[in-house]
Amino acid sequence: MEAAIRWSPHSTLQKPRFLIIDVVGNRLRLCQIESFDNNKVKYKQLCQRDKLPNFTAFDWSKRDEHIVGIGSASGEATIVQIDADRPQSDFIHAFPIKHQRKCNSLAFSSRNCLATGLDRVRNDFCMNIYDLNVSSLSTIQEPYRKLASSEAITSIKFFSREPDTLISGVSRQCIRLYDLRDSGGGGIAQYPTRQVHNVAIDPLDENYFISAGPSGDPTVSVWDRRFASRTNPGTPSDGSQSGAVLELRPAVENSQSSTIWSLRYSGTKRACFGVLSNTGEFKVTELAQHSHRSEQHQLPSNPHGLLGWTSPYYTKVSHNLTYPWYDERHGQDESTRVIACDFMTTGNSLGGQCALALYPSREVEVLKVPAPAPRINVTALNEIFRNRDLLVRPSPKQGTVAEDLVDLQNRVLSEKHSVNPAPRDSLSGRLDRLAIDHPKRKPSTIIIPSSTHSSRDMHEEILTMAYPDVKLDLPDTLKLLETQKRRCQEGYNLDCGRNREIVANDPWLVELWNLISRMDILAFEDGMVGEGLDFSYLGVSSIWFNKIGSNDRRLIDIETTSKSRFMDAVKAICRCKEFPAFQGIHTNFPEHRQLCLSICGWNLSKKGLRERCMALIDLGECHKAIVLAVFKGYKDVALDLLKYAVQQKLLQNIGLGAVIACDSVNEEQRHMCSWMADETDDPYLKALLAYFISGDWYAVTEMTQLSLTDRIGVALKYLDDERLGSFLKFAQTEAIVYGNVEGITLTGLTERAMDLFEHYIAKFGDIQTAVLAMARTNPLYVSDHRWGLWKDIYLMQMQTWRTFLERTHFVKEHNLRSVTREKRSLNKPSAPALSVRCHNCQMNLALRRDVKTKRDYLVPDSHQPTPPNKRFLDRKSLGSGLMCPNCGTQMPRCGLCMMWLGSPDPAKPGAAAALAEEDLEGRLMVFCMKCTHGFHGHHARDWFARHAMCPVPDCQCMCGLMK
Repeated sequence: MEAAIRWSPHSTLQKPRFLIIDVVGNRLRLCQIESFDNNKVKYKQLCQRDKLPNFTAFDWSKRDEHIVGIGSASGEATIVQIDADRPQSDFIHAFPIKHQRKCNSLAFSSRNCLATGLDRVRNDFCMNIYDLNVSSLSTIQEPYRKLASSEAITSIKFFSREPDTLISGVSRQCIRLYDLRDSGGGGIAQYPTRQVHNVAIDPLDENYFISAGPSGDPTVSVWDRRFASRTNPGTPSDGSQSGAVLELRPAVENSQSSTIWSLRYSGTKRACFGVLSNTGEFKVTELAQHSHRSEQHQLPSNPHGLLGWTSPYYTKVSHNLTYPWYDERHGQDESTRVIACDFMTTGNSLGGQCALALYPSREVEVLKVPAPAPRINVTALNEIFRNRDLLVRPSPKQGTVAEDLVDLQNRVLSEKHSVNPAPRDSLSGRLDRLAIDHPKRKPSTIIIPSSTHSSRDMHEEILTMAYPDVKLDLPDTLKLLETQKRRCQEGYNLDCGRNREIVANDPWLVELWNLISRMDILAFEDGMVGEGLDFSYLGVSSIWFNKIGSNDRRLIDIETTSKSRFMDAVKAICRCKEFPAFQGIHTNFPEHRQLCLSICGWNLSKKGLRERCMALIDLGECHKAIVLAVFKGYKDVALDLLKYAVQQKLLQNIGLGAVIACDSVNEEQRHMCSWMADETDDPYLKALLAYFISGDWYAVTEMTQLSLTDRIGVALKYLDDERLGSFLKFAQTEAIVYGNVEGITLTGLTERAMDLFEHYIAKFGDIQTAVLAMARTNPLYVSDHRWGLWKDIYLMQMQTWRTFLERTHFVKEHNLRSVTREKRSLNKPSAPALSVRCHNCQMNLALRRDVKTKRDYLVPDSHQPTPPNKRFLDRKSLGSGLMCPNCGTQMPRCGLCMMWLGSPDPAKPGAAAALAEEDLEGRLMVFCMKCTHGFHGHHARDWFARHAMCPVPDCQCMCGLMK
């Protein structure tokens, strides 16, 4: 480390000072900030101390702002006065040592003691403590305490609030705590570890400190000194808790063997520290701690053998203020990387968390840690309030969720591409009607230039609403947040036909449900079973590479499988379905290709193809219909469709028919095709012309503007076996990495689809589609803990949305699809569909058994945090049902008697004893699902026998008619 920078612990707003330590030049420079120019720091030098002995450690006195200590390479500790008002020769004092060796660390205490940590030498102490509270420092020749005999000390820090206690890193052994009041000198506690470098103590919570690994090991360990192993044999200790409470391994980017140069706590925010590596990366990490405790038997099982996160400590947020010099996006020349950093604490005029960064040119910049995002109050109706004032609410609904999303998408895409589409022009139609020779198309309707955008990019642009290029208004953003809720209310479930209508604004999701529908049809009545193997819901890659997965339920009356059995099963399925002979390139696996083409929807008869293409023409996708007919090998159908489109004046006659009819094109025709390809923006026409130009179908499969399913179809039909395998491997890996739902054609609804949906959810947050799509194979063919977690989250979302009927319908449909061939259900019995839940936290208020007392009464759920008003909840109030045992919220009041629900009828004497005398209906709590008001059962029965309107004033809900 060639230089360092330290913010003065004595800085004030009037005197913001810092120290530049030039290790190579043996120089100290005291500087003061004059102004800030954006992030640049303009400073002046107040004092300089040079011609110092070679030093390897330094620290600033906690008592005197003019005193700095340095540890020399020979091991001597030197006190240097750095004061602009005094000359350099005024005060320099060194403390000699017996055996010369390198000084690794040096630290001042708040009681003005100085500690030095030295390299190991036999039969000598490696930690010396000097007391500077004497009248004349020149009289100090020997330290008043000597510790760590024959143990190399790598790092030392004093506790500010306990100045007689210090912590030190013993090389390759442990981190040890010393109490200078203890005459033994052996240390009071220690942590066995090799992470003993750059020890730093959190000044805002001195129970915690951090340390780093040696050179080449960029690991940061977080320690709690309350869990240290006691070195005194008479002191009880829990050895299982003597390890680090958290390890960041690696703490910085380590692709090129990084080393941690500096480790510093921010000093202005608890549990927040910065890590600087030799690559120039400065990363700020903020830790947090939760009180959640999971029971061991309630932890989800993981077939991959990984353990769940059980530590209460975790990384809350991290920020990369600078990046390694070799970073692809933020990289720079190695000579301009950050070489030193320190946080600005007292005297910081900028506010917030800031750090000074030093560059090799000795320029200084301010690095600001981003402030946490402000919190806003969003109601269940997605309305934003400040206190009790309504600030903004979602835009009004104009139609179905698909219609509203189409309007938003049209507006966003037109703003990004500076066009004004026709308001009635549907998105799915506009995305494909992009050819320049379309007579009914106006130039302003071009939204996405498909010749430069891949199909995946177009889908991501729609899902993200072109963010950040376009930013929606806040009302439209709040309206967008309701998408999953509205889809659920409209019946988004396991019915493919209904789902296609609900997601009509997204052609890619429509194609996903088309694919799942084809898989349903193929798997109907064991249609995908052959030779004892069940191929239901497998994808193209699984079938081509003969991979059936690891689930035993795909094996019927057999114990193992083999490649030959797999191939025989594919042939048996093709014979059973009476697929025609494969027509395409010569291949050794024609049955595999036929089965894969049927999954892609390409294995159609000439009549079915003609009907499908006519439907595309009716949607305005003329070029797509014609080109797909050519791709599927039916040129006569393509010519008929071209004639029909020209006759109906849907297309202009540009000589495309002559090119299609030819088996090969000459040089002149090839130039004409090249000109046509440059002029058109239609991806399918461009792909067909690319084939005519190159004569190689591989050029079509590389056209990412096409649908991935159609590219797979072309590859299956025209690429040889070797190139087909390479294409499928690359396409599947790419789809999984980018979370592209088009890749489900390759993965099927298998374990690989779970990996794809994991990235899809991480990017777009659509957990709803992932749960519904994978419900057909989980847990029937796939046993993945992730889907169980997603399902629970989605069920809780539906509970929060109050879509109780839709939730019940999903559970019922999923149970019907989760039955084995032996008629055994794989789903565990779910909680009762009807249950009383807290209106605040939505947790069940049913009786639960207390594990400790074995008694049944209302007890807090172990998965919920302790309520803030827990001290007001005694056992009697919890068991009486008057309060929620999870959050402490009181039960709603009856809309008629105004007593808490769960309490006895006040009209009868005897208080609680009267509850046993009431009729059964009087013990019930009933709620209106529209206005959510609650009543005692018999009160509601008597009121609504005579009235239809809710008895709550100003409600005006006609509860009595909702029977």
